[in-house]
Order: sequence, then structure tokens, then C-alpha cells
Amino acid sequence: MFKAKGVAEKIKDPELLAQAYGSIANQYSYLSLNEKARFYLNQAIEQIEKIPEGNNKHRLNALSNIELGNLDFNDDRFIDANKNYRKSLAEFNLINKLDENNIYHYRRSLYNIGNSYYYLKEADSAEVYLLQALEINDPHSPNLKYFIYSTLSEVYTLRGNNKQAIDTLHTVLNDANFNILSLKSEIYLNLSKNYKALGDDANYTLFNEKHLALQEAQRGEERKAINTAFDVEQKAFVSTISKSRERNRWLLICIFIIVVLSVGSIVYLNNKKKKERIIYKSIIDKLENEAGLAPAKVTVNKKEIDSNNNIPSSVEREILDKLIKFEKSKKFRNPKLTISTLAVQLKTNPTYLSAIIKTHSDKNFNTYINELRIGYICEKIHTHPKYLNYKISYLATDCGFASHSTFSTIFKSVTGISPSVFLREEEKSNSRKNKLQDI
Repeated sequence: MFKAKGVAEKIKDPELLAQAYGSIANQYSYLSLNEKARFYLNQAIEQIEKIPEGNNKHRLNALSNIELGNLDFNDDRFIDANKNYRKSLAEFNLINKLDENNIYHYRRSLYNIGNSYYYLKEADSAEVYLLQALEINDPHSPNLKYFIYSTLSEVYTLRGNNKQAIDTLHTVLNDANFNILSLKSEIYLNLSKNYKALGDDANYTLFNEKHLALQEAQRGEERKAINTAFDVEQKAFVSTISKSRERNRWLLICIFIIVVLSVGSIVYLNNKKKKERIIYKSIIDKLENEAGLAPAKVTVNKKEIDSNNNIPSSVEREILDKLIKFEKSKKFRNPKLTISTLAVQLKTNPTYLSAIIKTHSDKNFNTYINELRIGYICEKIHTHPKYLNYKISYLATDCGFASHSTFSTIFKSVTGISPSVFLREEEKSNSRKNKLQDI
């Protein structure tokens, strides 16, 4: 890609430049390096504006909208991603006749629209676009159909059609030509979830183990890809410097600035990681000392039971005892839990319950429940290493949050670090423990 970029920059042809910049942006997007992807994509869009109206411009506009959608998707901005994907489809529809290459990207637009609708929890719209994508015959790009089937299975899971989801996933696994490592790992994980939902423990265990076995190999491939991307870009940068000796003075100034910024970034990142590590250790200390992570836990002795809140002391003590049992039961993991439903479970009224929680935890109901959930999932991750292999969306669901973004926001609010940082530090801690055991 960088060689192509170098040739295009010499020729100074807008169409070739747009394709080169857009292709590099596409690769960085797959590596989730969004800032670099946006940098090259913006350059591609600038070149597209210089191209005369016609099929080529529509095609490149469509491709740039796909990449914009991918970047929004990587940032969990699914509504914006959906809009950009639909813009790409509109641009393809303006092309007089779709050739083989355009058919693949047209099909990709349909798939991306369906996939984004799935993440927006709009199952019907997702299925419509995914089925349209499957109907398109594209023998030159067979791999795309595997991703379509995979997302279609998740749509069926979203509806609770676990058997249909399982059959769809096995359609991919039974294809002799299928061998995409990252997708195979994801399919194993989705199969395990669907079998678990059906109560098939044997198949749940089988495919969960297959998923975990592929994790390390997948991470190795990702690391190798990222290292390759940076190495190639660095070589291109050095080559440009060697061919522009007359501009050495300014280049040296630029390099100096880059070095200063890089050093500053490294110092900043190191300090940030140190702070995150300190926070992580404080969380673990609380867990291991059985103090619990959530300060919102009710404590009978925290404040004397009195009549300041106009609740009879005997009633207050009874509700407190029930709350402690509720915390031990882990029923706070129910995502539909409200103060009204909890009051019904505890055989009291919401007003009494809210007042008692406020008095004995210094928190409102939502904060009290959220901190219990975060404390629960931190303990699970720390005491059950298999949780390190789960996606953050699964962890969110496991402890009672309806969405990945809500879980991440509340996790950081409660602990001071993000879920990904906690998982990273926990994984490092586990590695150190394993090495010591080996010694």
C-alpha cells in the first residue's frame, strides 16, 4: 500500500491518490488504529473532490463512506456508522453498471448496514439487509458471506431463536473453504452462548474451549499485523527523508518536534499506566481483604437505627437484614431491576427502601446497585481467570448492564479505571503468578 502511495504521489493523479490513501485507511481501520485511519481517509476525500463527476467519483465516494462508517463503528457510534453505510449504498446506486469489484463493495455496504442495525438492536432491519447481501452472487470474494452468516446468526440470537442461530453458524463451519481465524474464534464463542441458552452443557463446554484455544493465536496475528504496519510506514518515512536532502533543515526540525512529542507521549503514557496500576492494586487489596469493592453496601452498624427517617426501628432492621441477603444472593445482576421490583421482592415499599439505602450506604438506589455490580464483576475477573478471555460486552451482561457503553462508563466512575485497563492489569498479574509457579 505504501509503495502504491509513493507511485501515486509522483504521478499526482487524484484518482490513484484517493485509492492509495483510502486503502491505507482501510488497513488501519481493521487494526483499530482509528487516528491513523482518519488521517489517510481525510487525504483520500480531498483527492476525491478533485475528480470529475461520474462513475469513478461515485465509487470512491461510496468507498470513503464505508471507511467513515467503519471508523464510527470502531468508536461504538453505531447510529453514525449506519448513516455513512447507507450513504455508501446510495452512491453505488448512482453507478450505471456495477463491475465485479463494485459488486463486492456494494455487497459490503449491504452487510455493513445490516451489521450496524444489529448493534442498534433493530433485528428486523438487520435481517432485511443481511439477506439482501446473501442473495448477491459474488464468486470472486467468497469470504464476505461468512461474515454475513455470522452476523445473521447474532440477529437470530437477539430474537431468542438460538436453534436457528446455531444452524446458521454451522453452515459456515461446514464450508470446506472457510478458514478465517478471527471469525472462527468468534463463531465458537457465539455457538457456546447459544448452546448454553438451550441448556446443552456439553456443546457449550466444547465450543467455549475451542474459542479459548484460538484466542492466543489470534492475538499473535493481530500483534504481527500492527508491527508490520508500523515497520512499513517507518520505512516509507525514512525513504522520503533520504530523497529530500535539500529540505534537511526543516525535516530535522520536524523530526526533533516528533521526538519531543514522542518522548512526552511516552512519559505521559508511563505515568498514566503507573496511576492505573496503583488504582488496580487498591481495588485488588479491597477484594482480597474482603472489604468489598462497593462502599455502597448496606451496614447495619454504620449508623444507629433510630426514628429519624420516620421508619419503625423494627421494620428498618428487618429491611436491612433482607438487603444483606439480597447482596449475597447476587440478584442485583438482573438488568431489569428497579427500586419498585426490589421493594416487592423484599415485601416493603419503595419509599422505605430508598430511605434505608440512603441512610445506611450514603448512596441512592441506582448508585448502590451499580457499585454492587461492579464489585461483583471485579471479583469474578480476579478469582476466575477464564473471565480474562471474555469480551467486555459479555462482562457487562454478566453483571447486569444492558449495554457495553453504560457498563464502561459506570465501571470507570466506580473504580477510577476502564474495564480494559483492569483486564490488562489482571492479565499481567496472572502472568507473573504463573511464572512464579513454574519456577
